[in-house]
Amino acid sequence: MTKDAFLLPSSIREEYMNAKHAKMQFENGYGISVLKGTLFYSNGIDTYEVAVLDNNGICYNTSITNDVIGYVDADEVSNIMKQIQELPPVVQ
Repeated sequence: MTKDAFLLPSSIREEYMNAKHAKMQFENGYGISVLKGTLFYSNGIDTYEVAVLDNNGICYNTSITNDVIGYVDADEVSNIMKQIQELPPVVQ
């Protein structure tokens, strides 16, 4: 395989480049990751993939969820943000 083969257009690369990602940290040590794009649990238009974050990345053991949350609308993202802010502080 030549070096030029890696420069060819890729539909996956285009989908990844068109994706949107936002992260926010809260005072309690938790954060939120919000992704929009067809490579994620999102329709790429008006639903999002959400994850609760801690100091190590995605947090899988909160009262909110034990995984990422897919296909949520903007109102539900706001609701999840509020829930994350109400979690007890992260234990270091």
